Amino acid sequence: MIVTLTTDFGASEYVAAMKGVLLSMDKDLRIVDVRHDIAPGNVTEGAFALFTTAPHFPFAIHVGVVDPGVGTERRGLAVVCEGAIFVGPDNGLLMPAAKRMGVKDVRELTNPAYWRHPVHPTFHGRDVFAPVAGHLCTGTKVADLGPSIHDPVDLGFGTPETTSDGWRATVISVDRFGNVVTNVPGPEAEGRWAYGAPVRIEAGRRTLAALFVRTYANAPRGALLLTVGSHGFLEIAANGDSAARMTGLEPLASVLLSGAPS
Repeated sequence: MIVTLTTDFGASEYVAAMKGVLLSMDKDLRIVDVRHDIAPGNVTEGAFALFTTAPHFPFAIHVGVVDPGVGTERRGLAVVCEGAIFVGPDNGLLMPAAKRMGVKDVRELTNPAYWRHPVHPTFHGRDVFAPVAGHLCTGTKVADLGPSIHDPVDLGFGTPETTSDGWRATVISVDRFGNVVTNVPGPEAEGRWAYGAPVRIEAGRRTLAALFVRTYANAPRGALLLTVGSHGFLEIAANGDSAARMTGLEPLASVLLSGAPS
């Protein structure tokens, strides 16, 4: 069985503790680290990591822990999908990926028989979510974890505001290359602009010129560009440089993207 981990824990002992819990329940598990460098508490960035990676796995249990509400009344969930089960907090982290894969059932984690005890209020990743995933790997039925619910928090990535010649968008994520992923669906951009068209990026007080292109190398070296990334969203990038550095954009920032006179 494959279990993936996506957290904002960084290179810390917290990740190792979760792996220890899982391996103590099934030493033959295959544990895959998706990301642990999610910005602390950035649920949107964590959701994007799950959204872009989970569909590429064979059947797996995906554990997500970006959980600024840990220890409060927020619920824990197991979301059953076509080809996957997602386990984590009910804060929207799991739902974009789950909906992409086809949600079949959502269970609230209410049965403490499948948790590690004592449960520490600041570490549900170790004491609730990892044990639940481990039990699922060893044959526990999802129905035993708790009741079905119909109102999970649905984060989504938001809907960009359409303008006369573009969008006011939100930054979902910034990757290690400095590519800035927005919440504009790629097909919408392709339906509005022709490849090679000049576009304008307004980020804070900066107004920057770019081109809408198929791939990075279609823009001049060092130039800003907009392209539809492999994740299916419109991203701001630079050929051989960091668009994040050039624009100053960070996750959750607002950015205006519009056509420019040719």
